[in-house]
Amino acid sequence: MRTITNDYRDAKIMDLGSASEKGPYLVTQTGVAPHEPASRTRMFVLRPDGQWADFNAYACQDKPEAIDELIFPTINDVLAIFNTLRGRPRVLDLPIDKDGLKAWLERHKDGNQVQAAHTWAIGYRARRREKRTK
Repeated sequence: MRTITNDYRDAKIMDLGSASEKGPYLVTQTGVAPHEPASRTRMFVLRPDGQWADFNAYACQDKPEAIDELIFPTINDVLAIFNTLRGRPRVLDLPIDKDGLKAWLERHKDGNQVQAAHTWAIGYRARRREKRTK
């Protein structure tokens, strides 16, 4: 597997919206982190601060709000961050709770993670609306 890059062409931009509503967006890339001695393939997510992180570090937390940190509200936000990325990707080394990850994988064992992402996005939009009204 190849090393991840900061090139938008190597990333997958997922529109988590519905047929009637665009966004939010999640940016992922599968590969090996730069300087990873074990060459372990993982799914990385691009954070709005321009750093990449292992998706499992967020999934294992069992809190929808944790994944909210990874979201780009608009496609223009995604494009803007890619325009700032230069050189090797910066990858955060975040802890992964093995029991939490095991529980998350068990909940999604049917393999329909796209549907799980869309369900999560509905909650994300509701949390954003709630924040705006406070």
